[in-house]
Amino acid sequence: MRWLKGLGAGAALLLALVGAPLALLAWGRLPSGWADLIRPDDGTLLLGVLTVAGWIAWAAFAASTLVEAVRLGDREHRPLRLPLLGGLQGVSAGLLLAVLALAPSGTPSQTAGDALVVAAPREPVAPPPEGAVEAPTEQVEQDADHYTVEPGDDLWSISVRLLGDGARWRELAAANPAHLHDPTTRLAPGTWLTLPASVARAATHVRVERGDTLSGLALEYLGDAGRWPRIAEANAHLVEDPDHIEVGWRLTVPGAAATDRATPERQDDHDERSSASRDGEGGAREPSSPDGEAGHGRTSRDDETEVGRASRDDETEVGRASRDDETEVGRSSPAPSPDVPPERVDAPTASTGAADDAQAPAPALPLLGTLGTLAAAAILGVVETRRTLRLRERPVGRRLIPPDEEATRLRAGLGARQRPRPLTVLDAALRAVGRHCHVRRIPLPDLARAVVGPTSVVLEWASPTVLPPAGFTGTRDRWEAALAEPPDVGDHPCPFPALVSLGSTADGDRLVLVDAERSRVLAVASDDPELRRSALAAMAVELACAPWSAEARLVVVGADARLVALAGGDRVHTAQPDEALGDLRTLVARRRAALGDEPLAALRVDPDRADAVAPVVVCLLDDVPPDVAEELDEVLAGPATGTAVLLGTRSEAAAQWQVGGGADAPTGRLAGVGEQLVAHAIPEATRAGVVRLLAAADDPSTTPAPWWGGEDDGAGNVRTLPPRAQRGGDVDIVRLVASAENPQVLLLGPAELTGAPGPEPTRSRQQLVELCAWLLEHPASTATAMAAGLAVAESTRRSNLSRLRAWLGDAPDGKPYLPDAYSGRVVLHPGVGSDWHRLQLLLAPGVDRVGDSTLVAALELVRGAPLADAAPSQWHWAEELRTDASSALRDVGVVLAERALARGDIDLARWAAARALAAAPDDELLLCARIRTEHRAGNAAEVERLVRQVTGSARTLGVDLLPETVELCQQVIEGRLRARA
Repeated sequence: MRWLKGLGAGAALLLALVGAPLALLAWGRLPSGWADLIRPDDGTLLLGVLTVAGWIAWAAFAASTLVEAVRLGDREHRPLRLPLLGGLQGVSAGLLLAVLALAPSGTPSQTAGDALVVAAPREPVAPPPEGAVEAPTEQVEQDADHYTVEPGDDLWSISVRLLGDGARWRELAAANPAHLHDPTTRLAPGTWLTLPASVARAATHVRVERGDTLSGLALEYLGDAGRWPRIAEANAHLVEDPDHIEVGWRLTVPGAAATDRATPERQDDHDERSSASRDGEGGAREPSSPDGEAGHGRTSRDDETEVGRASRDDETEVGRASRDDETEVGRSSPAPSPDVPPERVDAPTASTGAADDAQAPAPALPLLGTLGTLAAAAILGVVETRRTLRLRERPVGRRLIPPDEEATRLRAGLGARQRPRPLTVLDAALRAVGRHCHVRRIPLPDLARAVVGPTSVVLEWASPTVLPPAGFTGTRDRWEAALAEPPDVGDHPCPFPALVSLGSTADGDRLVLVDAERSRVLAVASDDPELRRSALAAMAVELACAPWSAEARLVVVGADARLVALAGGDRVHTAQPDEALGDLRTLVARRRAALGDEPLAALRVDPDRADAVAPVVVCLLDDVPPDVAEELDEVLAGPATGTAVLLGTRSEAAAQWQVGGGADAPTGRLAGVGEQLVAHAIPEATRAGVVRLLAAADDPSTTPAPWWGGEDDGAGNVRTLPPRAQRGGDVDIVRLVASAENPQVLLLGPAELTGAPGPEPTRSRQQLVELCAWLLEHPASTATAMAAGLAVAESTRRSNLSRLRAWLGDAPDGKPYLPDAYSGRVVLHPGVGSDWHRLQLLLAPGVDRVGDSTLVAALELVRGAPLADAAPSQWHWAEELRTDASSALRDVGVVLAERALARGDIDLARWAAARALAAAPDDELLLCARIRTEHRAGNAAEVERLVRQVTGSARTLGVDLLPETVELCQQVIEGRLRARA
């Protein structure tokens, strides 16, 4: 019977989709003009009406069939319902299911990939079968052995969701004999189906810990942060808002092996966490900051481009414990039995050494000292912005001079230390406060301090004020803004632009900031002169770089003035002590006369008057005599004028911030607060490194690019391959270029590892991709260099290396793609390559020397911006790789577009520029190539849009257009160059 239904359905589909339009073309007739409509009807008009109706009906049925075909292939997303076509969609779905039921039933073994698509059962909406216990309404877990039928479900669609393939419906039917007859039969909602043994209990239960997010859990257990809706759906009785989950909740994670992280129980006064994964691993988990990874296929919840969350598995210098303690010599911990519920799995009792590894701290980064995470993010933001501006001005065929090795290490350390998400959220929260006070005409509250935690920013007021506005929670004494949902605010002036961080709690979870304007004279006291200078330098550099202090002006005096000037650019003025103090007295007197009785806060929140009272912070970075400090107290006493002073002193009695301890581990106390903090400080050696890093980022000097033709080297104008492409000189070039059967790391777009024959990892996939790319770029490196280069703990390095070895598997010649490092040097199999290496090989003779077909092949490698899905806290070591790849592809696009335009090939020119823009978005030269192309094609509307884009991009960056760009825009818009004297 099933065969008859399937064949009949196939014939009906073929007749409706193919036969109907052929019949309409053969026998239908449409009116040929107005004359057919006004002359007496001889049957032609009726035939025309029927023809039009037939085409409309066919189009509706074809659309319904297409939508249902897509739905059957992807049941993870909400099905699309076409307006007024619900009935047709139902007919189409029935016909398609009947046809698909004829497909042979595959019974592949359950793999990790199968487990990833298992949907969690919902709470039952009807009583379970006899003998089953009805789940309570407030249950936290559900029975993973059953699935509750939802409206619209049938055996085929459920098989797609649970087994990953609709053709495997017979496995589901075999476990439920009452439903064996037909995969297309709709099931009654609320029916309980028993899941096949291959997928039963393919879910784990996780207790939510501090810093967890749905996207982070999806990344850890399902291998993709974009799969967070599965966890939300499986826990719909708890999760009302996907951006909010509570610490202590027990969540079902469908599609994960039981369990990657056992639900922890507190014992006595300490946390003792144990986990048992399908590999029998023991591990520990400590809180991590919320994720912000922007990237490929992710929602805004995972936007690590600006969200700035340190990855849950990115064990950096803060000493997180590893949860992936896989050693390279095997395990002695037994894997949990599949018959034991996940919540009952006991931690392994045998000693494996994993416990010791789990406590191993991440490699120390002494070069950073105790530089704050916000300051690190601010410094790195300045470096990247200036580097971007220099790249924008880079001529074709030239390359910016890369920073030296020490500066590269420092940049990687800053990348590991930074927390860009709290930086941007704090800035938004402060500006939202100012806008709210301005719009509501209420006084600006007096800010006692700000505290940046792992999930929120808290503003603590010196005295009670109004209740928090939209975007905040809290009371009259403290307003709280969640990092996941910062207040929405434009460019309103920041009312607290002199806010600066002093230190963080011992666990690193909370940062404490104070308003230097409120302190008037913010003095740092310490018996150690170098410690005073280090703490003052940290505060001054943060003020020079932080986004909320963009309106502030800094006057810097002392040996570290150049550091602050490089960080702040035009906002920083260096001066001698007498000059700085004299100008300060004059400014205070002038502002007091101008303000009169009007409070400064009223102007600070007013967009039209805030510039007049922009704060001026005098940073006295060298020691100040006691009499000068007393004089400054007197000058700044009284009504606020928008001025503040940072200085160092030996007297603790006169200082608000008291710093002690050694230079390696400075501590600090805020006057009137008992809590001891880790004081933020930048050691002298680090200050010198930051100076070099900032100077290099602002240096426009260039050298010949390695991807551009140079002088004849005697080898037929084919230059030596770049070191990265040589891979130590042991790689067969032909195999490297044409190695489709071997694993390949894709970097020219979202980072991926393809072609690996081993089992894919179920968690921390991106860490393994990064590790493989690092090994490609650093052939024959040691384990020590690997841990330092990736900024991970030794235990995590061993774990990731072991899992990468399993993923890569063996080559066709029987050799492992990642051999054991008996010599102490880690070397990948020669067959492992990357699209970046392939690009270097294609361009080895020089972009200006290779043919068009080679340039086309180079651009065909582009899948987006290089490392498009890398979070701000990841891939720090690959910044020059990313820059070089983007620069090389930009040059390829410019050269190929120019060649195509020269011979009138508009389509190739348009394609080349557009493809290269995917790798180098908003590049000025590429946009100019697009403008020339569309101008040549006569597409005036597109020319105008592109001109607006290139000029708007320059305004956003705050830079001038290149002279040749200005001339091009004048020619294509106005038809000529404007007259010049």
